[in-house]
Amino acid sequence: MNNDTQTYDRVWSPLLETVRANALDCVQANLAVVADRHAGAGAHLELGSTLRFDTEPGPDGVPRVVSSVPYRLAAAHDVLGLRVSQRWDGIGGGQLRRLVADTGPLYVVADAYTLGWTPYAGRQHTDHTFILSTSDSVVDAYHDETPWGSCRPGVWRLSTAELDAMVSSATALLLAAEPVTARPSPLAANACAMADAVSSIEAYLAAQRGLSDQLVLDVWLLSRSRLLHAAWLAHHGRPSTAMDEQAQAWLTLASQAYVARRRARTPHATVLDELGRLLGEDVAIASRLAAMEPAVPASADAVRAAVLLAVQEVLHIDEPTVLAARTLRALPNYNSFRLVDIIERVETRLNVELDDLTPEALRDIDSLCAAFAGRSR
Repeated sequence: MNNDTQTYDRVWSPLLETVRANALDCVQANLAVVADRHAGAGAHLELGSTLRFDTEPGPDGVPRVVSSVPYRLAAAHDVLGLRVSQRWDGIGGGQLRRLVADTGPLYVVADAYTLGWTPYAGRQHTDHTFILSTSDSVVDAYHDETPWGSCRPGVWRLSTAELDAMVSSATALLLAAEPVTARPSPLAANACAMADAVSSIEAYLAAQRGLSDQLVLDVWLLSRSRLLHAAWLAHHGRPSTAMDEQAQAWLTLASQAYVARRRARTPHATVLDELGRLLGEDVAIASRLAAMEPAVPASADAVRAAVLLAVQEVLHIDEPTVLAARTLRALPNYNSFRLVDIIERVETRLNVELDDLTPEALRDIDSLCAAFAGRSR
């Protein structure tokens, strides 16, 4: 299969023309197209509202930047309202065709090695996503360069035989759109998250053992997320020259890291030093962006979201546990020191300061929310 089977779709092709695919990975790109189909062009840029440095242990124990399908799906639910309503695992092309006839478009995760419209076909095993819009149409918004050619957003028409040959064991997700829960200020939340990530950044840098393929991938992922954050800022009328320049610096490092890994002529320490510098600058920029954000009275929903999030983060518990507690003191891991941390996190996210806290304001979640709601007016 090749690009000769590429076609135009009146629903999906216009969306592919406006999505910022060059700032998304292969999991995000097709989530972005689904989001824009439901909420209109540009909706996907909300994926760029968060600036984070989240890691997980790799197979060798060295931390790596998180980019898994579950992680991306959780973010898409939080900021885009995309929810997985049904899921099918280990299915082939024939079952996919029957499913899409009943459900409508499906978000599919499969092995790129068998997907004939990608340059990875027959060359590299890696998870890849696409949208099966009808029984014979594939939509793929991924944009990247590979050693075997370019990936570009497009729509491809597949025969029954082609789809059955390409997909033998895939995961198919039916995505539903629901209202997005009101969130506290993203910029303040970013500043908190990046400040909290300093120790993780230090541990990540200390654990690196030269310039591995995983490190090159991590830099690439971070460069795209920073480019997307800059695009989100501009979309919301808050363009940042500092963030634009930071995104370009990340893109430059991504290219440098790839070349250094392949040619071994650039000292690896040069790449690692620049990586550390850029991560430190991420922390500083997040703080500056939050400080420049105008104070806007928070809605009751935003206040409650900020309080619940801070309690979960500080006490390391989930939302049902928070809501089940009748008083703050009944919460697991709660003490006065952690209460101060909770209050300061909420103050940062809402850009307010609580002055005279009464015992009544510290009784339970509702009273703490009421105290912040009164201060946020």
